[in-house]
Amino acid sequence: MPDTLCHDPERSCRTSFGKQGWSGVPHMRHILLITAALTWAVPGHAADIRAGFQAAIELNAELRGLVAQRAVIEARRQGAQAFLPAAPSISPSWRTTTFTQRTGFQEFEIGGEVPVWLPGESRALRGSVEAQTAQLDARIAEARITLAALVREAYWAWAAANAEREAAQARVTSARALERDLTRQVGAGQVPRADLLLAAADARDAEAMLTTAAGAARDAAIAFRTLTGTNPTQGQPERAAPPPSGEAALRALPAAIVARTSQDLARAEERLAQVRDRANPAVFGGWRRERDATGAPYVDRLLIGVRIPFAYAPQVNERIATARAEATLAEATLATVARTLAGADARARAQAGDAAAIAGLAEQRHRALAEQAGLGEASYRAGNLPFAEVVRVRAQIAQADAQRRRARVEQGRAASTINQTLGLEPQ
Repeated sequence: MPDTLCHDPERSCRTSFGKQGWSGVPHMRHILLITAALTWAVPGHAADIRAGFQAAIELNAELRGLVAQRAVIEARRQGAQAFLPAAPSISPSWRTTTFTQRTGFQEFEIGGEVPVWLPGESRALRGSVEAQTAQLDARIAEARITLAALVREAYWAWAAANAEREAAQARVTSARALERDLTRQVGAGQVPRADLLLAAADARDAEAMLTTAAGAARDAAIAFRTLTGTNPTQGQPERAAPPPSGEAALRALPAAIVARTSQDLARAEERLAQVRDRANPAVFGGWRRERDATGAPYVDRLLIGVRIPFAYAPQVNERIATARAEATLAEATLATVARTLAGADARARAQAGDAAAIAGLAEQRHRALAEQAGLGEASYRAGNLPFAEVVRVRAQIAQADAQRRRARVEQGRAASTINQTLGLEPQ
């Protein structure tokens, strides 16, 4: 009959149904195959949720593209601060009748044109560039928090799958130890072979479950690695941020910042459209040298002028209406974000409370089943309980162990969800 059994898969303990120690190690090949699957294509370094997020930033195409837009806006800023709104131009020309009427008429002319700013245009353009800079920063922050959501989702999916794998591995360890001891006991004629067959069936079932769980953990690790370029590893879970005040949370939320900066940009574009209601005026000047006939003296003339374009109301009104529509959309978006923030934060914190309660209950259930298993095994040793009942209780303990591991993962996920709701990056 058994001497002791191990009820806590997280402790390293020796399971023995006799006094002669453990027997051989059957089916070791399965364990080696599972280990190989878990280590397949592992990169040179591993990362938890924080390091994985930082690594994902370097790989994300959208973020890299947004950061590259800074150079575009800087070029616009330099244009808004320039002395002229556009480059000056020069236009040389030559006219003659030598090849047509043969009168000897010759005219040489060279002229230049310099555009000038409309009143208030440079200041309005600088305001637009500043608004574009603020909006780009907000879009980068929003893209980062969107990427953080993907990293968090991938990490906690792996953590959940890995918890299942660890629970399955613990069940395999316990089931195989029981099978080895019963093999020895059957050889010694101390227990019936029927008990060994039942233990062997339970061990094969545990190994099949481990293979499935290991495959799921492998796939989740590959998904995380595809996103971050690093292999997931367990780290310190995130701490949930404290409940903020409504205004403070809204000011810090990337989606709200994008809406506000979009509203500011639309207003700046409206001011620019009102000022830039026509093409830029230009000052031009030139010099002309001409003669009327062959042998006649050349005459020099100086040319000075101003080009004054007129406004065209349909185009101006269209640009103003477009800017106002963008401002209206941004205002409505900001109001929507403000309405949903409080509800999302309350829901996330309620889910965190539920996860903590479930984790506590799962721990209590596991302890109760472990105590029940001890009592049942004592009855089995006394010959008062069939071995099938021992296997059933051990299966219940394995299921409770998996449940408590999942509950711990859900606690960590809930804290990440709160921080994601508030627009906070993994820190």
